[in-house]
Amino acid sequence: KKEQEEPDAYLLFTITDEQGNVVRKIKTDPKKGVNRIVWDFRYNAFVPLSLEPFDDTVPWMEPDRGYMVVPGNYNVSLSKFEGGTFTELVSSKQFTCKPLNITSLPAEDKLALDQFNKKVAELTRAINGADSYRKELVDKLSYLKKATIETADVPEDTYNKILAAELNLKELKRQLNGDRLRGRYEGGSPSSIKDRVDLITGALWNTTAAPTTTFTKSYDDAANKFDDVLVFLKVIDDEIKQVKLILEENGEPYASSRLPEWKRNQ
Repeated sequence: KKEQEEPDAYLLFTITDEQGNVVRKIKTDPKKGVNRIVWDFRYNAFVPLSLEPFDDTVPWMEPDRGYMVVPGNYNVSLSKFEGGTFTELVSSKQFTCKPLNITSLPAEDKLALDQFNKKVAELTRAINGADSYRKELVDKLSYLKKATIETADVPEDTYNKILAAELNLKELKRQLNGDRLRGRYEGGSPSSIKDRVDLITGALWNTTAAPTTTFTKSYDDAANKFDDVLVFLKVIDDEIKQVKLILEENGEPYASSRLPEWKRNQ
């Protein structure tokens, strides 16, 4: 039993910059013989985690990638996870990331590029997180609708509150991801928050050139609008929590989104 419950062993390569900040962690399974692992000189992708393997059957599809590190010195160490503990196998070794001399950036521009990419990455992470939470709320509304119908003593206006929250979530989706319906019938629609960020990540994260004025303006516009969207999402979240509270107080049927409450009758 102890052998069956033992966690799987793996190797972990940890890459840090000159200041000791962790840049990337790469996990691989231990294998016999000589093995090679390649780092693409990028940070991790700033997208929601998925346990599904990347579908490489379509040749023009590429996996999500983070932005490129700036040229300079980095360090890599190797540890082994086995039996629930980490053991260092190889201490930190320095290596140099050199540019291909395609572009020439002064040192201050390299620093500015790295700082700008970090800002964009953080905004990307926040946007993807907000959109994922929005999807969770959409799924939750389906349960709440059914619970509203099947709960005997629920107030009559509860269902309308769910419909109002549903419309708000659709509006929030348009602000984040764009108005697909308008684009379909009018041939174009204003750029969404995600459109503006994708403009940056789709171009700047594939080059070591300095950010342009267009990229900077796109970031500022997206960040300003996202502040309002995040406030809007929190308001919707509170509305849905109030609906759930109403249902719970009126004997809502068990739903998988919460722990059941139970007290044994004596």
